[in-house]
Amino acid sequence: MKTPEKKTSGIKTFSDLQEKITSLFRQVQNKILVFLFFLALSVLAWFIRALSDTYDAEIKYPVRYINLPPNKILSQPPPEKLLLTVRSDGYTILSTKLIFKPPLSYNVNAFSMYSLTMDSTSVYTLTRYARERLSAELNKKKKNIEIIDIKPDTLFFNFSRVKKRKIPVSAIIMNPHTIYAQQHMLNGKIYTNPDSIVVTGPAAIIDTLRFILTKPLHLKELSDTTEKKILIQKHPKLMYPLNKVKVIVPVDEFTESEFTVNLIQKNVPDSILLKTFPKTVAIKYIVTLSNFEKVSSDMFKPYVDYNDIDIEMNSKATIKMDSLPPYIHSVHLTPGSAEFLIERKYVEDRNNRGNR
Repeated sequence: MKTPEKKTSGIKTFSDLQEKITSLFRQVQNKILVFLFFLALSVLAWFIRALSDTYDAEIKYPVRYINLPPNKILSQPPPEKLLLTVRSDGYTILSTKLIFKPPLSYNVNAFSMYSLTMDSTSVYTLTRYARERLSAELNKKKKNIEIIDIKPDTLFFNFSRVKKRKIPVSAIIMNPHTIYAQQHMLNGKIYTNPDSIVVTGPAAIIDTLRFILTKPLHLKELSDTTEKKILIQKHPKLMYPLNKVKVIVPVDEFTESEFTVNLIQKNVPDSILLKTFPKTVAIKYIVTLSNFEKVSSDMFKPYVDYNDIDIEMNSKATIKMDSLPPYIHSVHLTPGSAEFLIERKYVEDRNNRGNR
């Protein structure tokens, strides 16, 4: 059996061993940290030294095309970016790849163009002729950089002849029949200001346009004339003089009114006596308050047309109405048809001659 003295000695020995291991671990850990620190310094020094060397690298660079041929427009634009093989120090190449690159200006009119078609609407140019100009422009932004190659080696330009044409503007109104407040209605026509605009673009597109549409306009509970500015819908290949137009929706309160007028007969032969029943027609209509005083009974000319009467099939003739001003709406005729009686006048004339 172990005595207490021996047990205490064993615990002390284990504690000393633990302290030695901990101390050794700390020494090793410190050496590793020191090693990693100097390794990082060495890598950084190597990286800085390497960046000072000259390299060739490929960089995708945005480009904008300027000075296009007059009276022509690009129908199929060339690439928006060119792949440039550049030669410079590592600092310049790295910064050029990492930061925002403003587009280089590619002066189309400054280089020789070779025609692919008889009318010169499709042409091409070789990008190697642009190396010096683009290098000079690039050196304004980045010093000591040289373009040694450009891809693609050929740029194709497909042009369309430019045409200008004045085209009407049409407003798109969502749910046009339900946008008015109660007892109100459209007072005329919805129109835009300006009512048309001059659009510039490829003739093939311009010639097919019937009108320019606005963006959809949402309106609700209109009780008075309303004006709204709205964006127009643009075609990506067309140029517009403005972005917005004013849409005018004329709105007014309306009322219902009524006239009773005589029924007219049309196209009745001289040998025929046409009698209709009834002889008058009640006409109800709706009109806005602003136009109420313009309406008179002589505007309404209900009629039956003898040429439309089918004696064998019908005993009634449909009552029709001559055209009315656009501010008169929802016209209702009572009755909608008239009974008729046809007599021949020559029978009466023969009887009159016999009585003599």
